[in-house]
Amino acid sequence: MEALLIILGIFVVLAVMAVSIHNGIIRRGNMVTRAWADVITYERQKNETLPALEKEAGNYKEHEKSLLENITALRSAIGKASRGDVNTDDLAAIEAATTQMMSGFNIAVEAYPDLKMADVTMSLMREISELQDNVAAAISIFNGNIEAFNSGIQVFPNSLVNSMFTHQKAYNPFDNKEATASLGFSPSRVN
Repeated sequence: MEALLIILGIFVVLAVMAVSIHNGIIRRGNMVTRAWADVITYERQKNETLPALEKEAGNYKEHEKSLLENITALRSAIGKASRGDVNTDDLAAIEAATTQMMSGFNIAVEAYPDLKMADVTMSLMREISELQDNVAAAISIFNGNIEAFNSGIQVFPNSLVNSMFTHQKAYNPFDNKEATASLGFSPSRVN
């Protein structure tokens, strides 16, 4: 009888551990989804500011057609981003389009002093720059949540519970390939 109670006690402890691990995996997965939603929210806020900037740039459209094309490409990329699916490739396209648009606009501002003096234009550029900083912070939080989630499904005994019950797959963190290329370094494993 005593052996049966010990076995039953071990079974209960293992079941409680499995449920706890399963819930932790689900919680970390929800944190990844939430962090992704924050990134998309900031990108969409940027998208709401772009029409006003587009209007200002439209005043110079004969001279700055490429700038308008970059703004349109950025708006299109943000529109394609989905709240439900974590897709870092879409985010990479948005970040590349933002970089192109910002550099094009900075060139236009330098080329046209009238544009440089326009308070509305400069205010919009500051707002987009602040939103871009918010996006960068949200991406950092997103990548941290991905790291916690991936570790949570890969370490033992979590990997065992995940393979038996939860069936979650690892997420790819956002990697800014342009920044990595300009840095000239990326982490690699020693063989």
